[in-house]
Amino acid sequence: MIVEKPLTGFNNKMNYTTLNYPQCQCGKCPKFYWNMLSIAARQSGKTYTTCQLIRHWEENKIVKDGTEYGLRTILISPTVQANEIYQSLKSLDMEKDCYDDYSDDLLLDIIHDVKTKKEEYNEWLEYVAIYKKL
Repeated sequence: MIVEKPLTGFNNKMNYTTLNYPQCQCGKCPKFYWNMLSIAARQSGKTYTTCQLIRHWEENKIVKDGTEYGLRTILISPTVQANEIYQSLKSLDMEKDCYDDYSDDLLLDIIHDVKTKKEEYNEWLEYVAIYKKL
């Protein structure tokens, strides 16, 4: 027989706020941000499914507080050159954002670049907000 016993100090409801990330406006997608690990046999549709999801975001607005955000896809895959489906992604710059060999340094460089672009975009949003007030 299983008996539940409440633990003293652990029955209080936690108060927290959810983070306000930009979200796809279709109402059917998983909420940003999340991670995905896709493991399956070769030719089972991992790349196709991932590209379909990215194409969906390209075709639907990503919005936060009334501001639409652009989508940038960065690809690290040993099959970049062998798989033409990547070329169907509008948000993927094949010259600038495709890498066929992973390294920790590469990932750190990408993260630094994304942070820099985010800061620039936030500064631009502040500029636009000030300009609209004038």
